[in-house]
Amino acid sequence: MSMSMLRKILSNIATLIFPRRCIACGEYVAEQMHGICIHCRYDIPLTNYWLTQDNPVRERFAGIVPIVEGSAFFFYSGHSLWRSLVHRFKYGGRWHIARTMGRWYGSELRSSGRYDDVDVIVPIPLHPVKMLKRGYNQSAYLAEGMAEAMGLSVERGAIYRRRNNPSQARRHTAERWQNIEGLFGVRHPERLKAKHILLVDDVLTTGATMTEAIRSILDAVPECRISVATLAVTRRITPIR
Repeated sequence: MSMSMLRKILSNIATLIFPRRCIACGEYVAEQMHGICIHCRYDIPLTNYWLTQDNPVRERFAGIVPIVEGSAFFFYSGHSLWRSLVHRFKYGGRWHIARTMGRWYGSELRSSGRYDDVDVIVPIPLHPVKMLKRGYNQSAYLAEGMAEAMGLSVERGAIYRRRNNPSQARRHTAERWQNIEGLFGVRHPERLKAKHILLVDDVLTTGATMTEAIRSILDAVPECRISVATLAVTRRITPIR
């Protein structure tokens, strides 16, 4: 018996004992649905921003920092199932959700054809202190899933956080921008030289963190190009004040 056949048999046995559940709603999901049931696939509030260059995410950075493409996968609002899903993989230890959603998002980006010349995916990093506390970087797992679907590599160590800044979640817009000034550094600029980088994070609210990361990369590697992809975005991106 071949190893591939053995793995398939063991997988089928495991499924009988531990049925696959949808990562969003918890209902049974068939293997071919890759962790997300058909109901949730129809229910998710997709932005479809990746299908056009003229969208609110890309426009968010216009005139502030230059980007090639900008996108977000779904809307993050209210007390929705999808907002809860983000909280589960961000704070609840369910990192595999980020990877699964990354695969889905990455497949859509690849199908759009707008990201065909991306060379490498770079996740927004956590500070080591926060990394030790949480145990993982959810944006890195999101990037891994996207990279798998897009046939790309992930460059984890190219950028880093200079300080352990407080969470942005409950800060006002002006405080968010003050909180991130000089936040990022570039450790390995040679790894990004002349490349088209896809910068990945979980949620876009004001764009402050992403903007500072883009500035830091372009200061260190001015000849690179950068596109932005976040898993979620607020329905109305908070304006700069």
